[in-house]
Amino acid sequence: MRGFFFNSMNHILIKFIIILFNIVLCNEISHNWKIEDGFNDKTKRNYISLINKSTNEERITSERIRGEFKIYCDGADLKLLINWGEFANSSMANIYYYMDEYGLWEENWFMSKSGEISYSPDPLLLLMQLTTTDSFTIGIRPKYLNEIRYYFDNKGLSDIIRKNQDIFGEYSELINSVFNYSNDIEDKTYLKKKLQAFISKENDTRSLRVNLFENDKFFFKPIWYQSKLLSSHHIDSESNNIIYFNRWLKKKGTLFTDSDIRVRKFLSKKPTIIQYTDIQNVEVKGNNLIGYRIHINDKFFTTFSDIKKDHIEEIKNFIINRSKYSLKG
Repeated sequence: MRGFFFNSMNHILIKFIIILFNIVLCNEISHNWKIEDGFNDKTKRNYISLINKSTNEERITSERIRGEFKIYCDGADLKLLINWGEFANSSMANIYYYMDEYGLWEENWFMSKSGEISYSPDPLLLLMQLTTTDSFTIGIRPKYLNEIRYYFDNKGLSDIIRKNQDIFGEYSELINSVFNYSNDIEDKTYLKKKLQAFISKENDTRSLRVNLFENDKFFFKPIWYQSKLLSSHHIDSESNNIIYFNRWLKKKGTLFTDSDIRVRKFLSKKPTIIQYTDIQNVEVKGNNLIGYRIHINDKFFTTFSDIKKDHIEEIKNFIINRSKYSLKG
């Protein structure tokens, strides 16, 4: 009887130590999110880290493991990543994820050196999608291993972001403007409405980036062209340049910014510019042999060579959608 008493007390003491340990290392647990924050001595910035364990387990090699989804933000940097639990792939990996609201998406993510962690190439887009949903599925198809698939319950995420505006809001003005409501209860309808234009525009850009990946004339987020574009396309250093089609020596081509389209043609000294808000109609003419011409508002605007028919149609839809969302916004 005495031994039973001491065993029970030891069991209670161990539970208490575990709870105390979690409190020390982790500020709080909200829904399924474990929240850690602190100060990064390397970056000299405050940070917040949100960690979510999968609701299921997968047998990777010898044992069953839960996946771990992590969101990290320090105001200057945002990372969304998935830890598969063991080696899953090297270099780049084919990742897919599914949400009821947005369907299935599949593309390549960068892997860590250990091959256990995958990093989202579109962290802000993925974060905003997650705030408007309650659950999501994510999986990887390793080259020489079985498929790994994890399920996550991500309820409470938008409320965590709202309560930590000082860090998340510093990273993105979008977060500042959307997550400034005062309700303690998550309002998915409100968030979906406020984020619809952003998510739709980013989905268009992402789709183009994936489909045009093998076309070496297209550059997405062309930061290494910034100095060239400053002079050739008359942009300022703060311009958000989305896509650049390089027609000739980085000097002639079509630039899509966040607010307009800029075309620098041969023999011209300055670019032709049209705002998305001024676009009324878009038409494609031409073929695979001579190239495709984009006509805007019933006038020739620019040319794209070495491009497939379905890809030029995607560019056309990209322009139409940008025009539509710009008028709304």
